[in-house]
Amino acid sequence: MQPSMSLLAKYLDEIGAGVTVPQADWEALNSLPVFLSQLYEIYRAELFGREYSLLLCCGPNRPTPAEIEKHFKVAQAALGGNVAFVFLTLPTFDRKRLIERRIPFVVPARQAYLPGAVIDLREHPKGGHGLPDTPRGILSAPSQVLLLYHFQVKTDSDDWPMGRWADVLGYSRTTLTRVCKELSSVSLCRAAARGRYVTLVFPHERRKLWESARPYLTSPVRTRSWAVIQDRNLHLHEAGMTALARLTMIGPGRDPVFAMSSAAFEAARKNRRLVQTDFPDENTVRIERWKYAPGLLSPDGPTVDRLSLYLSLQDAPDERTQAALAKLLEQLRW
Repeated sequence: MQPSMSLLAKYLDEIGAGVTVPQADWEALNSLPVFLSQLYEIYRAELFGREYSLLLCCGPNRPTPAEIEKHFKVAQAALGGNVAFVFLTLPTFDRKRLIERRIPFVVPARQAYLPGAVIDLREHPKGGHGLPDTPRGILSAPSQVLLLYHFQVKTDSDDWPMGRWADVLGYSRTTLTRVCKELSSVSLCRAAARGRYVTLVFPHERRKLWESARPYLTSPVRTRSWAVIQDRNLHLHEAGMTALARLTMIGPGRDPVFAMSSAAFEAARKNRRLVQTDFPDENTVRIERWKYAPGLLSPDGPTVDRLSLYLSLQDAPDERTQAALAKLLEQLRW
């Protein structure tokens, strides 16, 4: 095994990827255009329970972030599934550009940016003077909900005490304490004592805070299922392409898509208000089971909230979908 792959395997083990030793994938390499096969070596590995194609940059010159973005799209189309780049070194400026473009990458012993799996952006190798507060993963569901509520639902500019946040979101004080620590660790908020109360203070105006938070946010969708709705009074929120079509000019997908929390889905299935099926037919709809209740962020609307919708579709490869998502963000009153 190449020394770089040994270093990669050791680092991935450190961050809990549960990795098997990356294996060279010559067949996949042959499926890439010639210009890419001259720039990268391809390895297969299972990281965090997912199969990844790892593209090790081996050319004499590292491509620019714009070039890497093009390579990423070509590799995704040719290889399918999850694709991530491996660089032995990566300047801070290039790293920031890749994160803005949501391009997965790993720098052995230093950094990993795998949206939906892990984010480890330490500035120095393990054993050096690292950043102890840098998170190794995405935000928890309660932390994400609080941020999205702040962006979209909260209308005043006051700093709310933690007790009020707990009441509004239905979380315990213990959960809110963990949320505060988690958001503070990535500089997305800070706790401030105000008399007898502890308030959450956000450091930026909403639009700037959204941009700072994006690398730590992930799709709310836990899994998707086909189902036949038995109770027409079952409360559902339009999601996926169904919601995007209602909120923008894009056409709806072939199948209606709705969202429920995982707990609500299981309760509805148990009470026979819906029947889960293995395959679609003319009576089925697509149900997204979310990590949090869609109604928390969209209590009155027919669709899920805009930012959760954006996060659920942000990795869609279709250019029309990406254009519609850009329009969706423009609708927000930051």
